[in-house]
Amino acid sequence: MFRLNTLFWKVFISLWLSSFMVMMVTVVVIGELAEEDNYKSKAKFQVRLQVERFLERYEGNPKYRQRIQQLHQNVNQHREGRWPMQRPGMPPIQIYDHQGRQILGGEQPPGEKIQLQVTSISGQDYQVAYFIKPPRNSLARWQGFILSVQALLILLSSTIASFIVSAIVVRPMNKLRQYVQRLKSGEFSVRIADKLLGRGDEIGDFAREFNQLAEYVENTLIGQQQLFQNVSHELRAPLARLMAASGIVEQQIGEGHPAVNRIQMECQRLSLLIDELLSLAKLQQQEHVCSSIEVSALLDKLLADIRFSQGQRQIELQVADTVNTQALGSVPLLERALGNVLGNSLKHTSTETNISVRLVNPDADSLQIIVEDNGPGVPEDALAKLCDPFFRLDTNVDGHGLGLGIARQAMQGLQGGLQVQNVEPSGLRVTLSMRLAK
Repeated sequence: MFRLNTLFWKVFISLWLSSFMVMMVTVVVIGELAEEDNYKSKAKFQVRLQVERFLERYEGNPKYRQRIQQLHQNVNQHREGRWPMQRPGMPPIQIYDHQGRQILGGEQPPGEKIQLQVTSISGQDYQVAYFIKPPRNSLARWQGFILSVQALLILLSSTIASFIVSAIVVRPMNKLRQYVQRLKSGEFSVRIADKLLGRGDEIGDFAREFNQLAEYVENTLIGQQQLFQNVSHELRAPLARLMAASGIVEQQIGEGHPAVNRIQMECQRLSLLIDELLSLAKLQQQEHVCSSIEVSALLDKLLADIRFSQGQRQIELQVADTVNTQALGSVPLLERALGNVLGNSLKHTSTETNISVRLVNPDADSLQIIVEDNGPGVPEDALAKLCDPFFRLDTNVDGHGLGLGIARQAMQGLQGGLQVQNVEPSGLRVTLSMRLAK
């Protein structure tokens, strides 16, 4: 999906705009300076040419020289446009002879004063001053530059440079994100490849720290799983002896004694807890082989069993004809996950609560099983902990807080996932995600 708020496009657009604007401003400033130098060079050439022609006529034609001298006797005529050589496009010019007397030009006009020395044909040196104001036409120059080949090359180069820099930054970040997602999905043995580990920058530092974190998480979880399994096995023997002792006591004092009944009930609860702990440890340690299964048929079987045992509960299965229900999974794992999710909904809602099960294809490669009820839901701050082992929202309800934890572990074994969320106006939705069979 194309999203402009991703890191790649943020870096790309920022670099592209900054590099493009820097190059544009640089080219335009250089163009302004070059244009000004070009104007000054052309003005100097034209002034020197016109002054040489004027001096040739001034020295060779007495009548013309006399007319020029008369102009200086009447200062009112010293106006711009009245002097010889004051033509459109030519800068104002002042000429002084070797004695410093002004022979051409009036008062000093505005503009930058530039001086040069011109030698006439007769060998006389004259000092010339002219005043320029370089033309400023930046808007037209900008417009011409934007439509030029240079602007296209700058645009292309800035695009390529921005793309390369963005790829250098974002591609390893995307790879790191994939490793994090694999670790989050339960693949605790994942490690980042040596190519990223060998980098000497911050990305390499992050990759090495990630590997240390993944190793710590894997060792911790393996130790926890081993502890669950060992404790469960160690409890089996004393539990069996305790149940045998309760049977002997029952024979001695008679059946129906409250103390004996209490002992047997607690032993059954402890046996159930041990079974669930062993199931959780087994699911976390085993690798499961997935095959193609028909999810709709499996749900029909599970819901038929629930309707038989709890006929008063209303559970509805909704499957559209266009939904592909052939998924990749394991029947025992999916049965365990769905049984725990449905059992959790039945246990924590009243008999009047409606429960619906829907099958949908969110995309062309996956299947979702959505179990939803209109019960009270759970507090928002408890949603993230609902699948944690031994977390119990209501301690007055029988159970050990392992049902959803086992269901989530079973879905991870199917390379899928389990999500829990509240629905409006009230209720809880559990979504089990699976891959479709190809």
